[in-house]
Amino acid sequence: MDAKKKILLIDDDKDFLMATKLILEKGGYEVFLAEDGKSGVEMAKSVNPNLAIIDMMMETWSEGFNVVSKLRTSDCGKQIPLIMLSAVDLQGPYQSFEPPEELPTVDMVLHKPIKADDLLKHVGLLLGV
Repeated sequence: MDAKKKILLIDDDKDFLMATKLILEKGGYEVFLAEDGKSGVEMAKSVNPNLAIIDMMMETWSEGFNVVSKLRTSDCGKQIPLIMLSAVDLQGPYQSFEPPEELPTVDMVLHKPIKADDLLKHVGLLLGV
């Protein structure tokens, strides 16, 4: 039996973390939670996740991007798929939001709220399961 794939969720919304954790656990994944970018980066180093899901906006507009940059430059995060979540409709009132110049590489950007089936489908695709 294969070990469960590990997913790291980084989001400052506790309700979202708990709901998403349940969805991913039902999908057969082992889930680790971090409520801010700094602890998320630290946790990635200790748990070596197979995939990370990061909220774009936490305490600041750019915190999600900072987390992705830090993960991409750390040994644990160089190769893993990263999904960025955004509750912002980039076509809407936040059209003037400019992401940082050097946009760190994420594998997918998904919009919140996301349906459970869609989330599991995207995670499965990125993990090749």
